[in-house]
Amino acid sequence: MLRRRVALTVAVLTVAALLAALMPWSGSGAADKPKDTTAGTLEEVHQPTAVLLPSSGTVAEYVPNAAEVEALAKLIYGEAGIVPSTTEQAAVAWCVLNRVDDPRFPDTVLEVIEAPYQFSGYDPEYPVKEEFALLAADVLTRYRAELDGEENVGRVLPVEYCFFTGDGRRNHFTTEWKSTDCFGWTLESPYTD
Repeated sequence: MLRRRVALTVAVLTVAALLAALMPWSGSGAADKPKDTTAGTLEEVHQPTAVLLPSSGTVAEYVPNAAEVEALAKLIYGEAGIVPSTTEQAAVAWCVLNRVDDPRFPDTVLEVIEAPYQFSGYDPEYPVKEEFALLAADVLTRYRAELDGEENVGRVLPVEYCFFTGDGRRNHFTTEWKSTDCFGWTLESPYTD
């Protein structure tokens, strides 16, 4: 089991290194993202936390697609970069994956993220911050484990939640667009917030 965790960690770090090598224009992001003057800067609000990877071994060989990791990292940056909870940031990625599985939406991560008028917080020019790339790779790995039949992979958002709106500090996840019935964070999180 330890070997599998090490292999998975190496895979995630490899994806992060590839992203860093391919994207030398990615800076700190402080000057690239519009400032939210009410919530402080990303660096002030969110301190990185360790990402815990699945403990079972069925996904040890899986390496997340670099383009998907990059797009999810940019989406997390734009939609939840100032949210102080890794669990809530991961929920943004899970929302995308829920859409991939829902017949109402496109079938790939990139198509879902890049669909017109879907995610106002996504910009392909946003930087790829390492903490968000690692989180995106972790969520994709958990999703793959779930597709492979594993249970309790660390999903933080139920499959029926395909929408969210934000209030400048938090995102509120719903099963239907503009619904007022929001998810109550009832799933156990694998992250330390």
